[in-house]
Amino acid sequence: MFFQEADPENKVSNISRNHKKTAHNMIHRTDYQQIPKKRAENSTDANISEAYSLSLCELQQMERAMEQLKQDLKASESRFRNVIEKNADGIAIVNKRGLVCFANPSAEALFNCTAEELLGQAFFGNLVVEVSACDLEMATDIIPQVGKTEAPGTRVVQTEVEAIRKQKANAVVEMRVVETEWDGEMAYLATLRDITDRKRAEEMLWLYDRAIAATSTGFTISDATDPEHPIIYCNPAFESMTGYRRQEIIGKNCRFLHGSDTDPAAVEIIRQALQTESECKVILKNYRKDGTAFWNCFSISPVRDRLGKLTHFIGVQRDITERKQAEEALHISEAQSREQAAQLAATLNQLKATNSQLVQSEKMSSLGLLLAGVAHEINNPVSFIYGNLTHLTNYTQDLFHHLELYQKHYPDPVAEIQQAREENELDFLAEDLPKILSSMSVGVERICQIVQSLRNFSRHDDSKMKPVNIHEGIDSTLLILNHRLKGNGEKPPIQIVKLYGELPTVECFAGPINQVFMNILSNAIDALEDANNRKNCQEMVENPSQIRISTEVVGNFVAIKIADNGPGITEQVKQQIFDTFFTTKPIGKGTGMGLSISYQIIVERHKGELYCTSELGKGTEFTIKIPIAH
Repeated sequence: MFFQEADPENKVSNISRNHKKTAHNMIHRTDYQQIPKKRAENSTDANISEAYSLSLCELQQMERAMEQLKQDLKASESRFRNVIEKNADGIAIVNKRGLVCFANPSAEALFNCTAEELLGQAFFGNLVVEVSACDLEMATDIIPQVGKTEAPGTRVVQTEVEAIRKQKANAVVEMRVVETEWDGEMAYLATLRDITDRKRAEEMLWLYDRAIAATSTGFTISDATDPEHPIIYCNPAFESMTGYRRQEIIGKNCRFLHGSDTDPAAVEIIRQALQTESECKVILKNYRKDGTAFWNCFSISPVRDRLGKLTHFIGVQRDITERKQAEEALHISEAQSREQAAQLAATLNQLKATNSQLVQSEKMSSLGLLLAGVAHEINNPVSFIYGNLTHLTNYTQDLFHHLELYQKHYPDPVAEIQQAREENELDFLAEDLPKILSSMSVGVERICQIVQSLRNFSRHDDSKMKPVNIHEGIDSTLLILNHRLKGNGEKPPIQIVKLYGELPTVECFAGPINQVFMNILSNAIDALEDANNRKNCQEMVENPSQIRISTEVVGNFVAIKIADNGPGITEQVKQQIFDTFFTTKPIGKGTGMGLSISYQIIVERHKGELYCTSELGKGTEFTIKIPIAH
């Protein structure tokens, strides 16, 4: 059932053949000793004596070789027996009739009986019994012969069996069987390893896995030894919660669920917990694969090995969107002015998020149309608010004047009115409300400026070349990228140095030209951010990031130069930067279309020039030349 014909050659048979060969040589040498006697009549006495002495010397050498061979064989047998007896795996040799011929001490311990009790017993079906057919796992390998030989390898059969133990519970055993030779006959060498505890542990692990898979709470396990803490396990509930499949999740960090409006404070708590190897629990806003948001009650716990070394983090996620929605519904009854302010803030946040997504994906061809539409939609409610603020200010002044008249002619109001005035802090309201209205007016004016800048940047309705102020286009682009230029607690802001010259209006397509400014400035910001990631705080302070923008008239052209003090690029990369789909950014960070489209806009549509000069360690500069008139 397990075996096939084995290779008859092995080391034991080789040693036996060497013995036979040595004996044959000894007989041959003995026969040779008789030759001088047979030739005595035809040879001199000197020749007979010389031949006899030579044969005797060779015989002594052969006897010494035989003695050395016996000693080597005895030592080899001792080493072999020591290896067999000290082997932790049970070893049994079974003859071709299926009876045990040899068992080492580990086999005695496995079957809980002595070797004498095992010898002569039927091995297959008696001492070891195969598991059921549905549980059978059998593997067959080939062990190649060692050295130069044309003999085929030895086939090994491996399976799991049940060992019948004397006066003890049966054990699950991993058995490997290989054909061998014993007492000159073909036999089987069986190696037995007790895997009962391992099988029980596997069953418990399987049970735990099924329990985690059945729960409705999301579970993840992250590798704590990797600085990025990639996910190495997630249960089906986490897949259902996020909309991602397991193969899309494994290897990623949980940050892939964050959005632009995810609470930075909650993210910082998680980051600190990972650094300090401690537990934490936060509530943060995440996004599913389809883009829908959900509120995640997220907690992490460190896992350590027996030596106390951190190995993993366990993450637990619960979708509490319904609870958060119920909490948010409680705020519906707030004052109308606060609702309008909240709506305006939400609109601005949405605009910032939209701008960020558009810049990152480099789909600048549709950015102008989108920004113009958004600016138009924002302009309507802002105009409504701005127009009503004047009336609201006048109404407030009239109300306060009316109150002053009441106070003047009725200085001693009734106790109830006096109490209400003190509780509502009427004097404070009279002082603070005009300041609030003034602050709202300043904010609305700022929004109007942003809307105007967006309109200047988009120019989506320009189907023909028109005279354009280049400086306005650059400033509008910088305003849109302002959120990326600002610093934070860890990094200083990127400095913008403007060296504007006296430029006439330039006849061009304003929207596409602004698109070129956006692409080049975004690449400069990316390069500076990458460089800052490799610097410490002191280096960033001593060598701050800087983008220098200069403009001048060169003959019949306007030249715009945008330079950064980033790491620069190699000559090989510089030769490919205007190729379609060429990018040095990682997957998901860019399409490689930005500079290619910019080249088409400047060179093909405007008959101008666009080229790059750069040197490693000395930054990069892009030069744009556009004809003043066509």
